[in-house]
Amino acid sequence: MKKAPAPLMAMLPPLLLAALLSIIFLLPKHDSLVEASISPDMPLHYALPGWLGTKLQESELERQSLAADTRFSKAAYTKLRGTLTEPRGPQIVASIVFSGNDMNASIHRPERCLPSQGHVDLRGSKADITLSDGRTLTFTRLTSRTPHHIAGKPALQHINYYVFVGHDSIISSHLGRTLQDMSDRVLHGYVQRWAYYQVGTYWGGESGISEELADTQLRMLISQLTPKLLKDGSMKN
Repeated sequence: MKKAPAPLMAMLPPLLLAALLSIIFLLPKHDSLVEASISPDMPLHYALPGWLGTKLQESELERQSLAADTRFSKAAYTKLRGTLTEPRGPQIVASIVFSGNDMNASIHRPERCLPSQGHVDLRGSKADITLSDGRTLTFTRLTSRTPHHIAGKPALQHINYYVFVGHDSIISSHLGRTLQDMSDRVLHGYVQRWAYYQVGTYWGGESGISEELADTQLRMLISQLTPKLLKDGSMKN
């Protein structure tokens, strides 16, 4: 088999590089950020049947740890009791964090930020929740605890459910969101403003609230609240 002439062999690497670079001009492009399909407007007061909603302000720590153009939406919900004998549940906090121009400086996983807030023993798993509109979404369920500042006192336990909401997809993991974002940038030209959607509460410690009650009310709120926030009713993960 005859070898290609030396000059031709020397030209192959730059020719291949030029061919690969030229593909960039054929890829689709969008000039502006494509918005996440979730609304920042949390239903407040008695707008969500069966719940009392109160607007919350993001903390100074949250603002300082994320980019200046990061946007927040946050509210606390308490389930209204039907009877006086019905057990009082915990306060549940729902929050949405919208990424800015630099997504890596705007979107953080709770696995990364909760330890700095004193949480230990973080454990994650997948959990399916059926929404009030009939859809079933897969969330990441994250449990942790914060030890009491007084030795011997029981630690407060925490449960958080979260997903990442994009323009036309809902992803339950940081890795999945990263891969989806790369695919959308390369194949569709999307530069998305992703939203991190988290709903969490507590149990145990000195609260007198059981894990079963906390988790039941948490999933109930997610089921009712999420369809109110998602803009595209056909989105699924």
